[in-house]
Amino acid sequence: MVATVAAWGCLVPATLACLGYLVPALAGLRRRSFVPRRRPTRTFTVLVPAHNEEAALPRTLRSLAALRYPPERVRVLVIADNCTDQTANVARAFGAECSERAEPDRRGKGFALAFGLEHALRHAPDAVLVLDADCELNTDALGALDAAFAAGAEAVQAAVQSANADDGPGGFVAAVGAAFDAITAAGWDALGCSVPLRGTGMALGRGVLERVPWTAFSAVEDAEYAARLRRAGVRVRYCAEAQVFCEAPAGVAELCRQRRRWSGAGLLASKPLVLGYVVAAVAVGFLCGYLAWPAALLTALGLLYFRAVWAVGVTRTRAGLLLRAPGVVARLGFVTLGAAFRRPPTWDRSHRPDGGRRAA
Repeated sequence: MVATVAAWGCLVPATLACLGYLVPALAGLRRRSFVPRRRPTRTFTVLVPAHNEEAALPRTLRSLAALRYPPERVRVLVIADNCTDQTANVARAFGAECSERAEPDRRGKGFALAFGLEHALRHAPDAVLVLDADCELNTDALGALDAAFAAGAEAVQAAVQSANADDGPGGFVAAVGAAFDAITAAGWDALGCSVPLRGTGMALGRGVLERVPWTAFSAVEDAEYAARLRRAGVRVRYCAEAQVFCEAPAGVAELCRQRRRWSGAGLLASKPLVLGYVVAAVAVGFLCGYLAWPAALLTALGLLYFRAVWAVGVTRTRAGLLLRAPGVVARLGFVTLGAAFRRPPTWDRSHRPDGGRRAA
C-alpha cells in the first residue's frame, strides 16, 4: 500500500509534466507559418537596450542593416544604459539613434526598456521589436513579424536560437534547450495559447504598449510583463520565421550563473528541474514495481529531447558534448532550486569566449 501511494504520488505529477511538453510538441507539427508579404506595410522600431556592449553591438547592428525590409519603415534605437564604455559612440557610428540613460539607482534591463519604449512610442511605430545588444536577426525577421501582425497578432515572440552550440557543454545544453523551447512554443501557439516572452525577439504592437504600459523591473522582466499581458487578455503569438541568434555562455559555471538569474521566472519554467523530477519519479516507480508507466514516461521525454538534439544537429563534436550533458543538466537543476529563494542582481553579466561580456 505504501509503495503504491509513493509511486502514484511521484508518477502522477511527472505524467502531467510530460504531457505539458508532449501535447504542444505534437500540436506544433501543424503550426501556422508567417510568410513575409511582397509589400509590407508596418513600421518597426528595433529597440536595443545595451549596458557596456561596445564589443558585441557592431555585429547586432550589422544584422539589422542586412534586413530585407523597406529601410524607411525601420528605426533602430539603442539605449545606452548606465554605460561606462563606448557603447553610445559605437551605436552612432553605425548610424543608429542612441539615447543615453544615467540613473545608477535604477539599474536593470527593465528600467532601460521603460525608458526606451517611452522614446520609441513618440514616433508612433506600428510595433516595437526588443532585441538584446548581443543578438542577431535573420534577414526576413521583420517581414515575418509584419505578416504575423497582419494576421491579427498584437504581440509576437520570435524564435530564439543559440549561435554557439559547439562552444563547450554549456553552449550545447543551451542550444538544445532553445530548440526544445521552440518546439513547445510552436505547439502552444497552434493550440491557441499564449507563448512565453523570451526577453529578446519580442515584438509588441503600439496598441498593446499603450494599453499595457511597461512597468516590469524585476530580474525576470519578460516573465513579469508576459503575466501582465495574460491578465489583460493579450495573446502572445509565436513566429518561427523570425529568428534571433544569441550566444549562450559556453562554460558550465557561466551558464549556471545565467540560470540563477532566470530562476525568478518560477521553478516550473526550469526544464532541468522538471527533467530531474521526472527521472526521479521514474526511478521511484521502478523501485515500487511499476514498469510500463515509468517506461512510457521515460520514452516520451527521451523522444522529445532527441527531437530537440536533432534540430540542433549532431556532429562528432556535439556527440561528445551530448555525453557530458546529463551532468550539466543536473547541476543546472540544483542551481535553479537553490537560486529560487535568493534575489539575483538586475544586470547579471556573463563572460563571452571572445572576451566580451553579455547581459545574461
